[in-house]
Amino acid sequence: MMRHQISEARKLAELRALTDRQLTELINSRLERGFELAQRLHYGSGDHYEEVTRLCSEVARLLPVLSRADRIRLQPRLAELEGTLTFGIAMQAAS
Repeated sequence: MMRHQISEARKLAELRALTDRQLTELINSRLERGFELAQRLHYGSGDHYEEVTRLCSEVARLLPVLSRADRIRLQPRLAELEGTLTFGIAMQAAS
């Protein structure tokens, strides 16, 4: 019985690790897409403000699920993207 519980716990830990990696990859891809669109927005090739805002919101909702270490690593990237978006709005308003 004890071996079965250990085996089950190991399987759950492996599944959790896999899920964490996939979630981290998803968040990274959302951030990368946000930076790409924000750059286009700055160069005036399309209005991607709403999509970048949506991506920021999605990442902000997903971050609390990650481990503390992953959150610490990814939160600054989200803040940078949000800052880039804010800077872009200020630049558009100034022109």
